Amino acid sequence: MNGMVWVVSRYNRNSIAALTGVLEVHPCLDTLPLYFLKEAQAPARVPELASRLDHLVVAFSFATLSLPRIARLVQQLRQKSPVNVTFIAGGPHPSGDPEGTLRLGVDAVVVGEGEMALPALLERIFAGQSYADLPGIATLQDGLLVCNRRPLLADLNDYPPFGLRHGRVSHIELSRGCPYGCTFCQTPRILGGRMRHRTVETVIHWIREAQKGGYRYARFVTPNAFAYGSPDGKTLNLEAMERLLFEVNRLLGREGVYFGSFPSEVRPENVTAEAVALVKKYAANDNLVFGVQTCSPRMLRALRRGHTVEDVYRATEITVRAGLTPILQFIFGLPGETEEDQQLTFQAIRELTAMGAIIRSNTFMPLPGSPLANAPPGRIDYRTRRFLDELASRGEQFGHWRQQEQLAAVVAQAGMRPGAGSVAQV
Repeated sequence: MNGMVWVVSRYNRNSIAALTGVLEVHPCLDTLPLYFLKEAQAPARVPELASRLDHLVVAFSFATLSLPRIARLVQQLRQKSPVNVTFIAGGPHPSGDPEGTLRLGVDAVVVGEGEMALPALLERIFAGQSYADLPGIATLQDGLLVCNRRPLLADLNDYPPFGLRHGRVSHIELSRGCPYGCTFCQTPRILGGRMRHRTVETVIHWIREAQKGGYRYARFVTPNAFAYGSPDGKTLNLEAMERLLFEVNRLLGREGVYFGSFPSEVRPENVTAEAVALVKKYAANDNLVFGVQTCSPRMLRALRRGHTVEDVYRATEITVRAGLTPILQFIFGLPGETEEDQQLTFQAIRELTAMGAIIRSNTFMPLPGSPLANAPPGRIDYRTRRFLDELASRGEQFGHWRQQEQLAAVVAQAGMRPGAGSVAQV
C-alpha cells in the first residue's frame, strides 16, 4: 500500500484543501491514504509511516516567507527517512524557484498549477516509473535543472475547491490568474495573465455539499473580487457579481457571506458605489481590502500597478460613505524608493486614515519568478518605523512588517535566492 503526507501549516491550508479535493475525485487516486502532519509532527511520523507502506510521498506547499523553516525540515527528514520516501514540492516559492527548491533535497517540483500535474506525478512515482518528462514537473538531471513545459491551465469548474471527504474545507477559490503585471508579484507569471472564474453553479454546488458537514459561511480566494465574471479581469461585471452574491446569500444568509475582505482584496480603480452597494446588501463583512502598495505616482508606475493615487482616494471615500472600513495594503522598503516617494506615501496615509482607512503594512520581499526577484529585501528605516508605530498606537495600522523584514533578511543571508545555474528547458 502507498500513501501521501501533506505537511500542513496555517499558511498552506487553502492549497492543500484544493489539491486534496482533486485527489478525492481522481479515478486512480481517490482511495490513496492521505496523512496531514504539522511541521513539528513530521520528523517522527514520516519514518514511522514509511515503515508501514510500500512507498510514501511527502508533499510541501509553501511561499517564500516559509522557506527557512521548510529548508530545515527537508534536511531533517532526508536524514531520517528510508529510501521508499519521495519528497515533492509546489506552491508559490517552488514554482518561482524550482532549481533552488530541488537543491534543498526535494525530488520533484510541481511548477504552477497542480490540478493536472500532481496526479500524473503521483501515478508515475507509485508505479516506479520515471517522471522526469512529465509536463509541469521540474527535476535535476546530471546536476542541471530540467523544467518541462507546463500543461494547459486548469478550468476551476472541473475540480472541487476543497477536500470534503478528508475534512479539508477551506475558502473557495473564486478566480485565478491576473491580467496586471505588478513587478513584485508572482501571480500572473505562475497562474497566467488571463483571469478564470468558477461559475455560480459550481460555487453553489460545492457550498451545498459542504453544508452537509456543517459549512456555515463562505469566504473567497481571488486576486480581485470585484473582477468576478469579467472577461478581461479588469472591467466590472456587476450582473455576474450580483448573481453570485444573491445565490450564496440565499444559501447561507447575509451573515454567512464575506466578499472583498480577507483572504481576498479588490483593486481601487474597481471600487464603485454600485459594487460596494452589492457588498452591503448581500455580505456580512464590515471592511473592504484594497491593494495600494504606495502612494508615490512615480513608484506606482515603476511597479506597473495600473491605478493612480486618485483612484485610492476615490475608493476610500466611496467605501467609508457606504459604512465599510477600507483596509489599505502597503509595501514598505520597496526597491528604488526615494525619500520623496516615502514622504508622498506618508502624507497620503495621514489623509486616508483621517478619512477612516486602516493601513495593513508589509515589508518588501523579493519573490522568485517576479521581475523584482533579484532586488534586495526590504529594510525599514527609523523614520518609517516611527511612523508605523504612531499609526498603530492610534489603531490605524496593523500587519506583519517586522516579522517579514526579519524573515526576508534570514532568506537573503542564507543565500536562499532564485537559482542562476544552467537550465535545460524541454
